[in-house]
Amino acid sequence: MESILRAIDKINETASNAVCLLFAPLAVISTYEVFMRYVMNRPTTWVWDVAVHLFALIVVFGAGNTLRQGGHVVMDVMITRLPPGFRLVLNLVAYLFFIFAVGIMVWQSAIFAWRSVEVGERTSTLLGMVVYPLKICIFAGIVLLWLEGVALFLRDVRSFAGARPETR
Repeated sequence: MESILRAIDKINETASNAVCLLFAPLAVISTYEVFMRYVMNRPTTWVWDVAVHLFALIVVFGAGNTLRQGGHVVMDVMITRLPPGFRLVLNLVAYLFFIFAVGIMVWQSAIFAWRSVEVGERTSTLLGMVVYPLKICIFAGIVLLWLEGVALFLRDVRSFAGARPETR
């Protein structure tokens, strides 16, 4: 089981590192838009669509790795004062809710992506950019986030059972 959990971690880390590379083109096209809009007085018709797609990819594929690293918002002030055993139980309960809620997101995003593919969805802007590849990526990113939540839950179950303490 540990090899599967490590594989989930590695996939999330790799996906997150890959989308980090999108920050550079996002910054470049945003700078280009500001220059064209305010200096040349000729705003673009395409930067908004492309920037939204790039940022969505960064967010959705970075979420699983952020969860793995403990980077999402937590009420540290309250949690750190609790005994470690109680924190572990609290984590287990929270991950059960997480797995359920994100499971619903996986299901709904699959429907969302499938409908987009069926109709060949495009943006309603002048560019008319194809949307369904982004929606498929959103589905994939949510699946990766869900898998990371399952992996963290299983690690906490193992820690609760006394098999091996986890450090995060």
